[in-house]
Amino acid sequence: MTNLINYTLAMRIKDDENWPQSDEFANRSVSGVIQLDDSTPTREILNIGRCGGEVRVEARYTFTRAAGGAVSVSGNLKLFEGTSTNSSDLDGTASVSGSIAANGSATLAKRVNNTDEGGDWADVTLTISNALLNQNDPCANIEAKAKALGAAFTGAAQGPCEAVRGGHRRRYAGCDIYYSPATGAHEVHGDIRAKYNAKGGPDSDLFLPVTDETTTPDTVGRFNHFSGNGSIYWHPQTGPMEVRGGIRGVWAGQGWERGGLGYPTSDEMMIKQRPAQWFSDFQNGVVFWEENARQDPAIATLSRARVLSAFDQAFRKRVTDSRVDIQSVSIVGVSATGYDFWRSINRSITFRIAGEVASGHWFIPDPNWWVEIPIRFEATPAPNANTALALRVRQSGTARIHADNFAGIGTGDTVAGIKAAIESAFANPIKLADVPAEAWLLSAKVMADGAVTLFFRPDIAGRFAAFTAQQALDNIQI
Repeated sequence: MTNLINYTLAMRIKDDENWPQSDEFANRSVSGVIQLDDSTPTREILNIGRCGGEVRVEARYTFTRAAGGAVSVSGNLKLFEGTSTNSSDLDGTASVSGSIAANGSATLAKRVNNTDEGGDWADVTLTISNALLNQNDPCANIEAKAKALGAAFTGAAQGPCEAVRGGHRRRYAGCDIYYSPATGAHEVHGDIRAKYNAKGGPDSDLFLPVTDETTTPDTVGRFNHFSGNGSIYWHPQTGPMEVRGGIRGVWAGQGWERGGLGYPTSDEMMIKQRPAQWFSDFQNGVVFWEENARQDPAIATLSRARVLSAFDQAFRKRVTDSRVDIQSVSIVGVSATGYDFWRSINRSITFRIAGEVASGHWFIPDPNWWVEIPIRFEATPAPNANTALALRVRQSGTARIHADNFAGIGTGDTVAGIKAAIESAFANPIKLADVPAEAWLLSAKVMADGAVTLFFRPDIAGRFAAFTAQQALDNIQI
């Protein structure tokens, strides 16, 4: 059963003043709809009223499902009075409680007084109706959910309440609402809705949603859980990605998005059916699943130091102006992963090439310069353990340039030439290697510290491919 609660909360507040009295009284009224069901048996509302520049009233009510379709209500009222309506000086409290029978209504009224200084008070009145919905009436439950969400969230209905696999659905401009007696009524919207529909919606292995779209514990991402032992997680630096089954269980066991793996950067992908093999890519690793157990992928790694060494040589090789002295190459930043609907964009590494330009005059110091350029490692097409691909590097954003300003010695033109030489070298992708399908590459990932790791299937062929790849990385030239 579902309880649909309509409420109106009214406040009459007095800020007792001798002079002026023009703002001694204030009235406030708000209305809303909340829904209680098996997944959310308790809800809370908080409303705040102000009067006269000094009095603030906070009214907090908790609604809880009770036996027989009734709803119990408990309220706590607080009156603050001080030099401003944001004062933390608590001067009065009151409480109120009651019960509303199924399909009944009630009014709970209470005055909270300023017991410290006297004169200030607030009359707070909560009017409630409690409609009990039959769990076997899906369309009524969906309509109740839509009312609780509000028209500003759902938008206009785009079609009728319709039967879908395992339950019912109604589409709205801003979301879709699904219902079954087992899962309750839940909405999906935004990119998660788009991914859910792209995967097949309720006809997919995800089945029906069992939560609304919810903020993740790190407060940045969003997710919906589904009855098919799966979830879709969204983050502005990954996009919406599906994670399911045993892989989802491994990820959950490590702390979800706050664990070492970070957010998923791909949907779960099946490699083959016999033996059953799947994997999911994450910001900081790969989870591989075979039959009923996790297995660690084979890996090959180019450390941050080796990445820096390889690009140090690459930049020096491409800057040929005899006036230019490259004194250092350093890594000055590693970006976050990037948004994509199907496979998140790899991190990029920003290098700084710094040095001097010969002034040509003994009496003028050699000017300093630096160029910063972001470089992305990418695999084309994205690895899936079944497809041949190319590993490449290329410039991934605008290069920055700086030079000491010594007029008349041509430093600016020289450093602009350095920048142009580096940009022209990396503007088009530079191929590092061709990877055959038989190598079973799962992911080619720039790690958060700037290292590059290749993940392969954890079988004999994949481990041999990882061994071969490690030899190539140890001798890489760009």
